[in-house]
Amino acid sequence: MADSRPNGESLPAFFRGAGGASPRDPRPDGGRSSKDRVESPGRSSLNEAELIDAARHGDEEAFRVLVGRYRDRIYRLAYGLLRDAGEAEDVAQEVFVKAWTRLSSFRGASAFYTWLYRVAVNAATDHRKKWRRRRGLPLGEGPGGAEAIPDEGPRPDRLAHGRELGARLEEAIAGLPEKYRTILVLREYEGLSYGELARILGLRKGTVESRLFRARERLKAALAPYL
Repeated sequence: MADSRPNGESLPAFFRGAGGASPRDPRPDGGRSSKDRVESPGRSSLNEAELIDAARHGDEEAFRVLVGRYRDRIYRLAYGLLRDAGEAEDVAQEVFVKAWTRLSSFRGASAFYTWLYRVAVNAATDHRKKWRRRRGLPLGEGPGGAEAIPDEGPRPDRLAHGRELGARLEEAIAGLPEKYRTILVLREYEGLSYGELARILGLRKGTVESRLFRARERLKAALAPYL
């Protein structure tokens, strides 16, 4: 059946800031906690395939349920890639707008979240490139990059505490080249399999394995002085 969803100029009401949700917040509930969220009664009983099919044919409520189910994961992924809360919110919003306008391209050959993650990775990558171009920064710098984290030098009184090591871990991840940071976040933070990484990143499984190995080695080297 043909895709009867509205075109890109006609987005769901919650993307236009209706219902109290901020236009930059992809959460249709305007940021309430998960326990306060209630899925649309008429759609909560549908399985994911049914929700996707309904959304592809213009059902905004069905898409609202999908956003509610995935928004935290997409925000977490965007933050992991950008290391900046505000930028991550912008990218999460952009991901769901793109997902709405591109649902016709989802054929079900892979899991929906795999497709959505690929949209998110591409959006975050594009966002960093635009951010760098606007500021005339060299490649490798961007929101949440190493230059955004002040280096106060090692503090022996805090290095013994987990929070200091956590801060160094954040700095080390932010300082990784983008391709290594992306694969590390997807594997270690999102728990994706090698097969899922290959599909999301468009790589062969062997390339996934070697890139992930190099990413871990770089991270270990960066953290070595604090371990």
